[in-house]
Amino acid sequence: MSFDAELGPLNYVVVTFESLPLPASGFTSLAGLADAGRIRILDVEFVRRAADGAVAVIDAAEAGMPDFTGATTGLIDADDVATAAQTLRPGGVAVVVVYEDLSIVEPVRRWEADGGIVVAEGPIVVDELLHALDATDALDATEGK
Repeated sequence: MSFDAELGPLNYVVVTFESLPLPASGFTSLAGLADAGRIRILDVEFVRRAADGAVAVIDAAEAGMPDFTGATTGLIDADDVATAAQTLRPGGVAVVVVYEDLSIVEPVRRWEADGGIVVAEGPIVVDELLHALDATDALDATEGK
């Protein structure tokens, strides 16, 4: 995959809650990041598991987040919804957010304008990073640093 300076890294997050109503603080923070230009929200879906076990996508207003009405774009498909619902207990709700991280777009744009070429980009798996840091700490300990 080549990096397009007009498009920042894309990520998603799935957060589950035991029931409605959803707490607003995380959604307020999410909207603040978008308003500040740090992220672009590409899709938001609310998924609910009914008491009988049936899974359905519910609208933002039903989830108690009317400010996110219209944030659904269809990027999150039925398979994604099913995956998000796997851990939901009856009455549980998941929010799935697909977003673009805009924090690196401007520096990349400037590097490219100065003749730089982006040759790689991608996510770092947190567990792999932690393992590498642990290995570095262990090496430092054996070397007496």
